[in-house]
Amino acid sequence: MTGLAREFLVGSFDLLWRVFLIVVPIMVVLELLEPTRAFRALVRAWARVVRHVGLDERSAAPTLIGFLFGLAYGGGVIVRDVRRHDLGRRQVFIMSVFLSMVHAVVEDTLIFLALGASIFWLLAYRIVWAALVTVTLTALATHWLRRRRTGLPPPGAGAAR
Repeated sequence: MTGLAREFLVGSFDLLWRVFLIVVPIMVVLELLEPTRAFRALVRAWARVVRHVGLDERSAAPTLIGFLFGLAYGGGVIVRDVRRHDLGRRQVFIMSVFLSMVHAVVEDTLIFLALGASIFWLLAYRIVWAALVTVTLTALATHWLRRRRTGLPPPGAGAAR
């Protein structure tokens, strides 16, 4: 049993070290890029895309990072920007729903491209599907919260069976 525990601990610390070696350089590079004109222009262009799912410009940078690098690597940036820009629950919810379906688009696309998939259809389907699900879930959550605030029972509650 001690061999298993030792292997678990060594493997866990090895994984943490690898994530650290990837996340810290990404954070440093992003800190250096954020004040540049090119990065701000890229974020503004991305903001025009994601506004259709309900995200505002303050959410554009962390969403772009999660979109490109994934949740594990972009997670630090996402947490930092949520705090830095004081993003509300609604923005965090929308960002989380959207990113749950389109995170790590670079790695995933490269893998499927190597398998012969069409990059256009792969990206188009993924982004359109993520947008539709995000808009739908946001509308449902907004409706549910409004009903809850006004004291109305949730749909179907108390219905005769």
